Amino acid sequence: MSSATGIFLLSLTAIPIAYSLNFAYQLSWGQWPVLFIGCVCLFAVALVAYVLVKSSSSRHRISDPCFYVFSVFAFTSVIDMVIALELDGVIDNFVTFYLKEGELYLNTAHGTMINYWDGTGQYCMYLMMVTAIVWKQSYREVALYWFGSIMMSLVIFMPGNIAGKFGGDLKVSYVLNFPFVVLPFVILVKKWREEPTYEWSPSEAKTTQQKSILKRPVDLMFAVYLIGAALFSFLRALAAWESPLGLAQTYVNDYEPYLKDPVIYPKIHVMIYWFYFVPYYVCCIYGLIYPGKSWMPDLALIHAGASAQGQITHIGSSVHSRTPYIYRIPYSARPVVYTLNILLLVVPQLMSYKFTYYPQFFADLEQNSKSSTNGQIQKKQR
Repeated sequence: MSSATGIFLLSLTAIPIAYSLNFAYQLSWGQWPVLFIGCVCLFAVALVAYVLVKSSSSRHRISDPCFYVFSVFAFTSVIDMVIALELDGVIDNFVTFYLKEGELYLNTAHGTMINYWDGTGQYCMYLMMVTAIVWKQSYREVALYWFGSIMMSLVIFMPGNIAGKFGGDLKVSYVLNFPFVVLPFVILVKKWREEPTYEWSPSEAKTTQQKSILKRPVDLMFAVYLIGAALFSFLRALAAWESPLGLAQTYVNDYEPYLKDPVIYPKIHVMIYWFYFVPYYVCCIYGLIYPGKSWMPDLALIHAGASAQGQITHIGSSVHSRTPYIYRIPYSARPVVYTLNILLLVVPQLMSYKFTYYPQFFADLEQNSKSSTNGQIQKKQR
């Protein structure tokens, strides 16, 4: 059995472990034992992953420490999927103890949706990266996409837990989230320093970079989208903080009342767009107009991951049964709101695909001329 298969099976042990711990909760544990057991489980998973690597054949020896991080995170993704299913009533008595003595703020629509995303989208990313490590292949692009996804989740979730209506009910198990804040940055630095695996032809890149944006209809469409997304982000920021401006009042009352939910997650969501995404939009428009900005494909991957997590969670939470009825999107407004939010989800994915697999316009020709000769196609191993 390969190490990758072993990690997949190891992650599935989260289901019986969660059920067993929930049964043992009848002993009336408090919040401190929950924190202790959580730490023990994470350490035990890392230890078992280490044993799996040591017992594997020599051709599957692992030298990348990220393997153990992703192994632990895959285990927690299955736990999160179990939490989401229990919150929606699909299963019962698997993590009841944790929802009472652990993280109470998970009992919200936002908490449910982030667990669904972690148990599906991010779980698949962990398995992909674990497999890539075992097969000695590059997983740089997946890692950048995953970083955007998990950080978008945490920059909304962590402050929202404190500032929202559950701020007075924090338990010590809140600190279990800290490794998920620190380790992604360590992995980002590690992967950012690696050489990109994008492929491009110097001759084709030179020809492409001589075209203005008006002669590149796809890039022009992206620029128009970015301008519209920036304006929409400004409107939603005004609406979330209940600006007296008529258009903002109309939007928050008639289209997206979820922005007024006291859990405060949606407010933080739209402010992340205004303070972080809009500056990226401006930089991206600049990069679409002027050639040779080699950082564009990498940032597009991070932005796509953040957009996927943020929009799926936001859209799902705004119509979820755990959101009070008065804050859900009205049926009459759903076509408009869905269209706008789905655009914020889909277009960043298209941009990252285009920038990653057709990076000619963003190629640094000056740097390439120093490292290659005769205009040969520059290829790097994936």
